[in-house]
Amino acid sequence: MNKLIAFSILSVLLAACATSPTDRRQVVFYSEEQMAQQGEAAYRQMQDQIPITENRNQTNYVQCVADYIIEALSDEQRNANVWEVTVFDNEQANAFALPGGKIGVYNGLLDVAVTQHQLAAVMAHEVGHVIANHSNERASQSTIRTVGVTAARIFGVSDTAIEAIDYGTQIGLFLPFNRTQESEADVVGLMLMAEAGFNPQQSITLWENMNAVGGQRPPEFLSTHPAPETRMSRLNEMMSAAQTLRRQAQSQGLNPDCVYLRR
Repeated sequence: MNKLIAFSILSVLLAACATSPTDRRQVVFYSEEQMAQQGEAAYRQMQDQIPITENRNQTNYVQCVADYIIEALSDEQRNANVWEVTVFDNEQANAFALPGGKIGVYNGLLDVAVTQHQLAAVMAHEVGHVIANHSNERASQSTIRTVGVTAARIFGVSDTAIEAIDYGTQIGLFLPFNRTQESEADVVGLMLMAEAGFNPQQSITLWENMNAVGGQRPPEFLSTHPAPETRMSRLNEMMSAAQTLRRQAQSQGLNPDCVYLRR
């Protein structure tokens, strides 16, 4: 019986294998339609619960940057989603993108990402999560974790051991995996912003700004995000390739001119 359960779990995992934009193996259980529905529901809930800016200048500026990034996507990536952008009136220096192409930017980010290029770095990173199917992957990881604990109970493992397994899985698998996704979104986002004509070098400046206002952080091995120093080092390693993409974009007439008039 135990072997049958283990074989069934393994069969599901193998059947759910996919590949990310950086050729990393992924396990995804859910369809794009299911994830888009979840993204849409979460987005509408946030629009209901968080004030939306009434500053038309902010809205136009963020939409301008988003338009360049979305246009740089492949036809398949661009057409697979109904892209939508909302600027929330909130002091957080943050942004997000949800399955289905729903992008949110908190206007507090505009005090940290102080140029169109730095804003593009954040937004391209978040869009990178969408096109790399990270939400599906994380939802699938949660399912795996639940199945693993359930299987342990079926096998007669004690509650104390299950707690240890669950904690060990969280530290040893899911946190590093989330860091892997963040690093992957950095790679995808850097190339995407460059393909849109933005200056990829300013992604480094952005993280310097973020680092300055970030406050105290947990140790990197306990964090879902790589340390800023780690991110900047990896971005620098890829900067030559990104600058080549930007020059190609500029030769095709892609020179973003999004302007935010600060008052």
